[in-house]
Amino acid sequence: MGCKKDEFAGAAAEVPESNIKLDLPAVPQFNMPVAYPDGSHPVAEMRLKGHKFLDTEVRVKGVVIWMYDCATAIRTPEMDDKEVKRILSEEPERCNRPNFYLGDKAGDPTDRGIWVVDVPRPPRADELKVLPKEVLAEWPVVPVLAVGQEVVVTGTWSLKSPEGFANSTGLLVFKSIPVPEAPVTP
Repeated sequence: MGCKKDEFAGAAAEVPESNIKLDLPAVPQFNMPVAYPDGSHPVAEMRLKGHKFLDTEVRVKGVVIWMYDCATAIRTPEMDDKEVKRILSEEPERCNRPNFYLGDKAGDPTDRGIWVVDVPRPPRADELKVLPKEVLAEWPVVPVLAVGQEVVVTGTWSLKSPEGFANSTGLLVFKSIPVPEAPVTP
């Protein structure tokens, strides 16, 4: 009674066993990004290990790979320069706050960079007319940046900024950029 042992064997393998040795490539080296000797962090480290820096102040070294330009953002194909200039002066609320992307090297696409937000902007013409001199005197220093420029940005690594920017992988809420010292003339 019962089943015989060979009835439990199941189906035979469809792929026969082989003695062929495969010549596989070597396992590639994966170098984990680490902080620079000056304590600043590369963009790749922030993208990979950003969760451990959440809500802390960090310094990130990188190259500006993209900058927000309101005139470009609001322009439509049918607008001329005069119309864009009119909108910028009469409807400044259509512009986002300045922001930019940092990459580890020039030419990096924005999806390999980090987003720097809440960057100070100069006072608008309408603000210059109504704000007291004391308020204007305390206006934050506006950084002068260009695509391709290498910078070290200090800020808070976060998921959301006070001005409403948000990114689920992290963003840098701007605090400062060291201003290069002017050359000393004898």
